[in-house]
Amino acid sequence: MLANKWIIFHIKPMKYLMILSLLFISPVYAAQAVAETLPEKGTVVSLTATSSIELPNDEAVVLYRIEATGSNAGKLRKQVNQISQAVHTRLKQEKDIKQSTLSRRMEMLWRYDKISGKRVRDGWKLEQREQVTSKKLDAVPDWIDVIEKAGAHLDNLSFQMSDTSLKSAKKSLRLKAIQNFRVKARVMAQALDATSFRIVHLQTGSQPPVYPMRRGVPEMALMKVSEDAAPSLNAGEGKISVTVSGQIVLPEKDFPAN
Repeated sequence: MLANKWIIFHIKPMKYLMILSLLFISPVYAAQAVAETLPEKGTVVSLTATSSIELPNDEAVVLYRIEATGSNAGKLRKQVNQISQAVHTRLKQEKDIKQSTLSRRMEMLWRYDKISGKRVRDGWKLEQREQVTSKKLDAVPDWIDVIEKAGAHLDNLSFQMSDTSLKSAKKSLRLKAIQNFRVKARVMAQALDATSFRIVHLQTGSQPPVYPMRRGVPEMALMKVSEDAAPSLNAGEGKISVTVSGQIVLPEKDFPAN
């Protein structure tokens, strides 16, 4: 009995403290909840503004592959490794160039045997895909020639805007988009006979750069790039856009119904 009384005696004060804390805290949270659910006084208008610019591409991207087929997997690995090392060694001499291996895959080749009426193994194919990027556009034809002479196959040549250029352009476009948003808000306020407006919500977002439609580089064009001493390459341009969207509140105003 004494033990039970001791437990009850200690539990009751704790219960009272919890009730008192709820009495003091709950009004604060209740007031905040009510304030958050109340609509903004006035007319709420949603707006969107965009700022865009076209910039020259300042980075080249080359995709190439190294492949070999045969019945001896060990010889295939040696052949592909030799070509890959030759390309890497030569391109390391170039400045401001990035090399990366995208994939490497060994797959089994099959053929149909008429005598047995089944598919039988016909050797192996080893393929390694790599990518090279560089901002030195004038040097692109030279190291494309290096890649092909080493025994690799050029798959695609494309141009894009570098991360540095994108970051700088987006920063400027974001400020212009916000200015355009304010202009739209001012025009909307004037149209509704409002003397001022208040921005209650604002967010920015950017779209990936838009480039002209790209196609695989034709085989004859690749041959021309490697055969000509100085092929003519046009890096082109890309379009960047930044969009600002948000809401404004205009002061309450009664308009005549007539």
